[in-house]
Amino acid sequence: MTTTLEKPTTLKCACPGCHCTVQAETTLRRGGLLFCSDVCANGHPNGEPCHSGCGCECQG
Repeated sequence: MTTTLEKPTTLKCACPGCHCTVQAETTLRRGGLLFCSDVCANGHPNGEPCHSGCGCECQG
């Protein structure tokens, strides 16, 4: 018997200005959109970056 493992589907975070990718099967979902972090999903309410040192320009 041969088992084929499929690679998880990766997509871009739905937050504008974010360059992070997310896995559709295991990521944070809000309103039908996929996000890389709670901060992105909440719209950066305090202007904080999505991850420390990730280089994205989506804060605030």
